[in-house]
Amino acid sequence: MLNFLGMTRHLSTTAGYAKRIGWLLFEDVTQSPFPVTGVSFTGVVMTEQGDLPVVIEHSEQEHCLELTFPALPVGRWPYAIHAQDESGEDLRLFSGYIGAVDSVAPVESSTVYDIPAMGITIPVEASKTIKAQWLSNTASIIAAQQAQQNANTSSTNAETASQAAKTATDAAATAAGRAEEAEGYAGSALASKNAAADSATAAGASATNAARDAKSANDAKTDVESLAATWPETVSDGEKKIVEARNEAVTAIQDKQAAAVLAVGRASQTAQQNIASAQADAVAAVQEAEEEAQGTITPLVQRAETAKEAIDQAEGRINTAATNAATSATESANSATAAQQALEAIPQVDDAGNMTLAGGLTAAGAINANGGINIPLAVGAATDTSAVNRLYAAGMAGVTGILTSNAFLNTDAITASGSSTVTKTVPYHLAGIKVPKGTHSTIQARFEVSNPQWNYSSFAGFSFLWRATNAAKLSFGIGRGGKTIRPDLSIDSYSIIPANGLAYNHGEILDITFDNVRDTQRNGYIIKVREIYVLTAAAGWQVKTTTSFIPASQNEPVPWTIAKVIYQQKSAANIAKYEDTGALWLMLTGGQGYNLYQIATCRGVSNFETGVGVSQWVADVVNNTAGDVSVYAGTGEYTYYHPGNVNPVFYGLDAISRNCIETEETADFVDINIPL
Repeated sequence: MLNFLGMTRHLSTTAGYAKRIGWLLFEDVTQSPFPVTGVSFTGVVMTEQGDLPVVIEHSEQEHCLELTFPALPVGRWPYAIHAQDESGEDLRLFSGYIGAVDSVAPVESSTVYDIPAMGITIPVEASKTIKAQWLSNTASIIAAQQAQQNANTSSTNAETASQAAKTATDAAATAAGRAEEAEGYAGSALASKNAAADSATAAGASATNAARDAKSANDAKTDVESLAATWPETVSDGEKKIVEARNEAVTAIQDKQAAAVLAVGRASQTAQQNIASAQADAVAAVQEAEEEAQGTITPLVQRAETAKEAIDQAEGRINTAATNAATSATESANSATAAQQALEAIPQVDDAGNMTLAGGLTAAGAINANGGINIPLAVGAATDTSAVNRLYAAGMAGVTGILTSNAFLNTDAITASGSSTVTKTVPYHLAGIKVPKGTHSTIQARFEVSNPQWNYSSFAGFSFLWRATNAAKLSFGIGRGGKTIRPDLSIDSYSIIPANGLAYNHGEILDITFDNVRDTQRNGYIIKVREIYVLTAAAGWQVKTTTSFIPASQNEPVPWTIAKVIYQQKSAANIAKYEDTGALWLMLTGGQGYNLYQIATCRGVSNFETGVGVSQWVADVVNNTAGDVSVYAGTGEYTYYHPGNVNPVFYGLDAISRNCIETEETADFVDINIPL
């Protein structure tokens, strides 16, 4: 039964070259060799290009191992070595960081070093005990072992045995000095604690050179990031000017359309006013004629009644006046008739704004939706607006399909800590990960994509297949900047944090936690989203925590029913400003009334060196159930901006989804790093 403490050991190597780390020995408390032939060992170095395997081989001696690290790029990379015995229990043997530098100073002695990172404690006296079993000088331990064998098997030759014993003692002393030197090793250089030999001095010089090179690389990296911090602002200003010019052009076109509509409307209104005015004039003419007639008759009658003495003289005048009045009335009636006929001859405008002219010509008051004139089509041509809209919709769907690309799940690169197993259901498409009961597993998966960008990117969104059958946490990073992955932490810890000591960069990290606990009072599930981002180097990293509630009145457990995790941006984000340009959705199956839920808004990322956007995800699963828990993963799809740097997919999802956000809270980022 194995029982390791999970020690931390930091190593160093030369970038671009594979490095052999000598022999790893196993002995029990009685100092007897402990065979490890029935134990399997695995090792991995985690780099930005992906996880690289450490080659672990059993030596001819059954209690020894030989480790060979792969060629690494310049940097400081986390690694871990695990062991699994016949019982299936997986234990971390040791882990730490391995620093890779461009070059190191040559060792000025004939001593052969596989890697000057670790030493070995070999007993100088028979009463001492062997504890650490690392050997940095392979030649020394082989000589010691060979000398001891000679001493045991060549008792008849005292001189030879004595010389072999002396050789073994000297080699042991040298190796013991290397072990003391290893105690003071920090990072990627070897600081000699006791300058016992010329080789230790040379190793110290190498450490100094490596530290200087690392500092130079870090200074160069800082300069580049400082330039990158100001460059996007300039780019952003240029993009704003382009957008403003486009908006002005659109506004001008809209103004001309509005003017055209207004002109037609004014013409129609003027025609109606003229018709109404003609009607009023005709009525006024009739009334005036009647008043004129009454004004003429009345004085004559009054004059006849009051001037009886002049009846004879006035009678003729009365008759004449009556005749004139009758003639005037007839003429007034004729005028009214003519006016009515003229009014009827004018083309009338109905309630719908349509007017029919002589000869069958019609004029419609309604304006075409496109601001133009409807021209009759040939018989049989489609004129139904719904048919036209369907054609537009089909065309836009085709455009959206073109402005996307596949992200293939690298099923060969999926790793799962603990005793979990990975099954490639469909290579590079689908995979299943099984987590046994009573265990925890950190699952890491990567996507393969064509990397279609230069120093700028048109990344606008990402969606991928993922679901788990119990409580789980899903994390992934977006945009530029290094990310550090930390496996086997508590479910509340951060599995991904910004790399390089929380150095400033423009990307961000999203962390989604599903507790799988049903709220029986409200009938649903609470989802927590944590967004880690930074606006300025001075302000430092922030974390925005969003709590959402997904209703599930029937038997629809979350995250079991998740079909897709979706992230989209409506536009490129401002590097130094939080504007809610991005959002997270979950597409669910089951009996819910809706199957698309928005669970968070996000700052998003800019177009400056965004890369492919999302390249991998990390899932943590804690199995406290009575059986296995499964995580199912599949391919993804990248969305790119449409012309004008806009993403219609965002608006489409926003229009048809249900917003489930309940609370949002932003605070300074405080790391949570709790080992299991």
